[in-house]
Amino acid sequence: MTKKRQKKRIIRRRKKSIFSNLFFSVSLFSSIIILSALGFLLFSPRFQIDNLVVSGNNNISTEEIERIANEKIKTSFSIMGMDIITESIFLSFDGKINQIKEAMPEIEKISIKKNFPNGISLEVVEKKPFALWDYNNERFLVDKNGSFIRYEQEDEDMSNLIQIKQEEESADLDKKEIINNIIIISEGLSKEEINISSYVIFDDKLRVNTTNFFILFDLRQDISWQVEKLKAVLENDDQVREGINVKYIDLRFDNQAIIQKKE
Repeated sequence: MTKKRQKKRIIRRRKKSIFSNLFFSVSLFSSIIILSALGFLLFSPRFQIDNLVVSGNNNISTEEIERIANEKIKTSFSIMGMDIITESIFLSFDGKINQIKEAMPEIEKISIKKNFPNGISLEVVEKKPFALWDYNNERFLVDKNGSFIRYEQEDEDMSNLIQIKQEEESADLDKKEIINNIIIISEGLSKEEINISSYVIFDDKLRVNTTNFFILFDLRQDISWQVEKLKAVLENDDQVREGINVKYIDLRFDNQAIIQKKE
């Protein structure tokens, strides 16, 4: 009887390389160091902003800017279900600048300078009021770009600003373009001794009220050309310039300047 020899299977286990263990240890140690350093920079009281300096503001109170800025520069992190707030000076403030400007439309530009370890300086450039815009029983200030600044305050004297009244709602109304047209008209008539009191905007035309008569411009056509037509009329007719028996001048039709006399 032959005996079957049973071969034993020998399994050799590979020994883990000492380099693999070393790499894991170094990686773990490095991660702990990086996270600890990051946590220190983000949450250490030494780097939390507690000194805020505001400059450049004239009409906006420093206290109001500080209040909004202190609110907006905070950043929150959610860690293991907990919300942690930090005001670390090492964080980027680019997005915070936009948030402050959205909360304070009177501001045109903000520059931030970091004063290590825990201070920042805000240099503010305020929008300059150009006109008082009246629409739908609301009166507010706008700058040369047509950007909203703030609402008119009660008993506030705005006589030094250009007066603009919007009569009709228009989804396509471009305030900046309207103001550019108003500047062209104002500059074009500056030498003609025409006293403009206000501007009234309709859907397709602009009415310019003067002391003695009003002028109609077509907003769909070249405003500069219409101003040139008006100047030609005023230079050739002193009675029209002085508003003698003139109700309005209509510049909306091709090369014509229609003068409507008073009845």
